[in-house]
Amino acid sequence: MIRHLTILVYVLSFSSLYGQAPKLDSLLNLLKNAPKGQEKIDLYEKIVWYHNDISSNLELAKKYADSVKLLAEEIKSEKGHFQAEYNYGLIAHFEGNYTKALEHLQVYTDYVEAQGDSAQVAKGLYHIAVVNMNLGNYDKCLPIFYRILAIEEKANNQKKIATIFNAIGATYKRINKFKESIAAYRQAGEIFKSANLKVDYGMSLQNMANSYISVKSYDTAKLAYEEALEIFYEFKNPVFIATVLGNLGNLHESQNEFDKALEYHQKALAIWRQNVRKRSLANSLNNIGKCLLKLKKYNQAETFLTEALQISQEINSKPVLYEVYLNINELHVAKKDFEKAYHFYSLSNQIKDSLFNETNTKQINELQAKFETEKKDKQITLLAKEKEIQQKEAERQATLNKAFVGGLVLVVLLAALVFYIFRQRLHLTAKNNEVKEADYKRQVSELEMKALRAQINPHFLFNCMNAINLMILKGETQNASLYLAKFSKLVRLILENAETVAVTLESEMALLESYIQLEELRLPGKIGYRISVDESIGLQSTYLPSMVLQPVVENAIWHGIVHKDNDSKGNISIDVRQQEDQLLCTIEDNGVGRDRAQQLRDKSLLKNKSMGMKITEERLRLRSRKPMKQCIEITDLRDTLNHAVGTRVIIHIPISEQDD
Repeated sequence: MIRHLTILVYVLSFSSLYGQAPKLDSLLNLLKNAPKGQEKIDLYEKIVWYHNDISSNLELAKKYADSVKLLAEEIKSEKGHFQAEYNYGLIAHFEGNYTKALEHLQVYTDYVEAQGDSAQVAKGLYHIAVVNMNLGNYDKCLPIFYRILAIEEKANNQKKIATIFNAIGATYKRINKFKESIAAYRQAGEIFKSANLKVDYGMSLQNMANSYISVKSYDTAKLAYEEALEIFYEFKNPVFIATVLGNLGNLHESQNEFDKALEYHQKALAIWRQNVRKRSLANSLNNIGKCLLKLKKYNQAETFLTEALQISQEINSKPVLYEVYLNINELHVAKKDFEKAYHFYSLSNQIKDSLFNETNTKQINELQAKFETEKKDKQITLLAKEKEIQQKEAERQATLNKAFVGGLVLVVLLAALVFYIFRQRLHLTAKNNEVKEADYKRQVSELEMKALRAQINPHFLFNCMNAINLMILKGETQNASLYLAKFSKLVRLILENAETVAVTLESEMALLESYIQLEELRLPGKIGYRISVDESIGLQSTYLPSMVLQPVVENAIWHGIVHKDNDSKGNISIDVRQQEDQLLCTIEDNGVGRDRAQQLRDKSLLKNKSMGMKITEERLRLRSRKPMKQCIEITDLRDTLNHAVGTRVIIHIPISEQDD
């Protein structure tokens, strides 16, 4: 049996149906100016689609899906929360994590069904059906496809109708109903061609070609593949190109031209390794292993088949596992290792039984007949039931009335008792959750208040006002106006950031720069600074706890730089980069170092201890959803003579989670 890579293209086309994604640059430009609200959530979702469908960058897709979730939580958008569930479901599907994909997609579909949004119900159901197809659950996916078809026919959505016909064709092909498969593909192709939808038409062509191979119409299949490949090269879509290349390899396999088949499969594999779709990658590896096996290159074949087995077991795709088991069985027969050959033959039979057992075949045949005659059967059934009810109604009415009254009373009493018990338990659970949540929020609030009090102390503010007043008295009105503006900007940023538990990286950098500029006013000529943020980090889409960097910069100035010699200028460098789900913020100064600063504090009459660093570390630990070995790393910088030349502080800031 030859596998054909078909279902992936349906996922892509259907996703684009419900979210026509413009170019990435256009989306990012719109995102910069979009206010926090549903419009911004929708833009994030379109970027998720782009990285799923076009760039195949699932890591970036995850990050923007996280942005959907975080913004939805921030603005308390119920719709946005379930949009995040849908996006996580698609990403898990492309990763090959089918169980997780079904969980997310079912949550989304249940929500939109409760809202009565049939278009969104169709979207959620489609991906649930596709995942079930990839798992080999054909008896589950076919009725879902027909349910979606009824929704789209009622709405007269021709493109979506064609897409569902494609999916139905793929299902029939999987269960060896090639006549029905070709008919469904042909219906889809006619709709796409009449609407001048080239890419979609190309997908229908290559899908029909797959079924033509199954009925040994090789010349017809080859012409369809070549026409589809020409379309996909025109639109420069690597995923579609790899799909057709793999199927051309299958065509040559069918004609025992394994050298030519191997060339096509190797071209396809090179693309799949760059655009990882685990199921497609496993199929491609299996096809290469099969060709090498036919060419009697057993050691090379074993390498590819082993990798294919590992991936297909990881994603638990029964159709792919079945093919891999068969090929590994054939490999061990060729190597005369009959014990292993029998083992893999048994495994393939187990998979085959679960995919094509008599019960499934019967259920699928019944479903086909049911949907072909659905309207007529429904009318007959309704008439028969109505006649039966009329005949029996008179006989049963008296008995039912008595039984109904007694039963109703009993049911009401039982229901009331069950409801009361359930409500009491629910109330107790809610109380416990409220206590835990209140305790957590209390800890967060206490730390936020401590952070705010420790952030900019009154002594600093008083000195800034005195400095500005002195400028006014000296007649330096222009400088006074400039620094008063900076001072008011800093106070405004502090108050704004204090209102939320998480702020954008852009806002935090603005606050930090305003603070340093005002410290320059107090210490003229003593401070120089540089702020660098990695270009890959989105300043507006990256969130972090508010006011976590200023205490470190304040320590650098007042415990390090302020104690330098009068002629020596202090410098502070601030570098921000991303590592997985954390920001790494490095703050480095060329001050006198911690040891010298401690000596000076010990000699001072005012031995107050700065609590800013400690509070900052407690806040980071509390906000992190997973244990962190060290939130803040401090390194003393020394020269070759072991003299202190400054201090480096690295702060690990979690950015993937945001509290309500």
